[in-house]
Amino acid sequence: MLICTETTLVMRCPECGRLERHGISRFTLAGRGSSLQINCSCGALKLLLTFRGKKVNLQVPCVVCGSRHACSVNARTFWSRGYIELFCQVTGLELGHLGAEDRVRDQACLDEALDRIEFMGDSFFHNREIMYAVLSHVHNLGKAGRLYCQCGNHRIEVDIFPDRLELHCSRCNNLCIIYAETKEDLNTVRRMWTIELVGETFPDLLKTKETPPQP
Repeated sequence: MLICTETTLVMRCPECGRLERHGISRFTLAGRGSSLQINCSCGALKLLLTFRGKKVNLQVPCVVCGSRHACSVNARTFWSRGYIELFCQVTGLELGHLGAEDRVRDQACLDEALDRIEFMGDSFFHNREIMYAVLSHVHNLGKAGRLYCQCGNHRIEVDIFPDRLELHCSRCNNLCIIYAETKEDLNTVRRMWTIELVGETFPDLLKTKETPPQP
């Protein structure tokens, strides 16, 4: 049986705003009552973890509302290859991600792409609102594990252009181009339930363009 001994935190610093990754070893939380403090490279506290039997208690300083949020996670879930989202309990906005390295790494790539939009001038994009909405939808698909390459890789890199996104597989260089300029482009993207990179694909050729399955 394969036992996971490490999980990864990707979180924005509540003080300097820097987005960083941190590996968390199971052996640092080996005993009841053991605790671990994770700091940003600037020195600010990002996460405090305490092991309590079958639970891991988390305290998260919030970059959004300024308070410290507390939550408890089952230890088995915490050390699984799953995915835990940290969020502001006042506003519901995302603060960070805990989980398997490949899952949170992919999420960080998409978070960084959203950040780049914030720092680009309005004149760079043909339609900034459409671009942000398209990238947000792709972001959500990645968070749900529905953005991947046919080679099996979930590490998808995002390049942003004035009228489109180019999604690249970091392993085999498959490419998917998604246009983000008009309302029709946005409607096309919103009909995508999953995105699988297959060779060089465009929105009208994507096999993944479908509506969500009905319960």
